[in-house]
Amino acid sequence: DLGHGRQDHIGTFGIMILKGYRGVGLGVYLMKEIIKLAKKDLKPKPKIIRLGVFPTNKPAISLYKKLGFKKVARVPRQFQYKGKLVDEIIMLLSL
Repeated sequence: DLGHGRQDHIGTFGIMILKGYRGVGLGVYLMKEIIKLAKKDLKPKPKIIRLGVFPTNKPAISLYKKLGFKKVARVPRQFQYKGKLVDEIIMLLSL
């Protein structure tokens, strides 16, 4: 299989915080725990954490930047959201 193992060094995940729980630090806590888990406990250990976020989600993008993630790509019309196709911002964190 030509694709086997080609992306074993990348950990991909997603989180979503319900509206009633936003703005209280839960996203920061979850992200720090995910990063800590990736560095210590995952096998094989990822070298990169990859995430995707809607361009309109400014609070999340700001949080990811503060944690060291870098914007690397914008994928047009990647997701269906509220009846429309929206872009995805791809961000990476090197571990």
